Amino acid sequence: MGCSDVRGVKMIEPACQSGHHGGVSNTTVSLGAAIRRRRTSAGLSVRALATAAGLSASFISQVENDKARPRIETLHRIAAALDTTGQAILADASVTAHPAGHGHVVVSRASSGQLVHQSSDPDDGIVRSLVNSSNEFNAMEIRGAPAAFGAPYEHAGTELLYVISGRVEVDIGGDLHRLEPGDAINYPGEIPHRTRRLGPDVHLMIVTTSED
Repeated sequence: MGCSDVRGVKMIEPACQSGHHGGVSNTTVSLGAAIRRRRTSAGLSVRALATAAGLSASFISQVENDKARPRIETLHRIAAALDTTGQAILADASVTAHPAGHGHVVVSRASSGQLVHQSSDPDDGIVRSLVNSSNEFNAMEIRGAPAAFGAPYEHAGTELLYVISGRVEVDIGGDLHRLEPGDAINYPGEIPHRTRRLGPDVHLMIVTTSED
């Protein structure tokens, strides 16, 4: 999948929609299609969603048509306007791979999953969804984190953050927590929270109970 970064927006080519390889059935829903489905289910027009999210209608249209990919903070704004979470939208758009004969088993390959960037700097964080929307939880792999705190994020559900490598500081409702490899922290998602890196090679996993 080719991509280029133009004016702070990740430009991408449309994703493949489906496939069947080696006894494994794969289904891909693009990030734009997942947002469009949420918007139409909510009965919102493109303009109404754009207004609620503080974005332009043309940008929402580009995202839904896979002409632009939002940064993670922008995805959170779109999700909030749709009364959901960025994690849930990424799960809607994740690849599901069902090995033949195991309908309840879903394999997420290392090369699969929607990738969303925090900024143009990969060290600020690249987010990948690990599960699809059929689960009662959302799980994300995050490589990197911003060097400085961004805007806090809040959502429904309970969240668990686990540090695989690197050192981070987590701000939860104004309380600061420094975490190292092997450390974990869980908290109610409705408390404003945000994370920053304290060094290189940050690798995190975040699991959130689903609100849907």
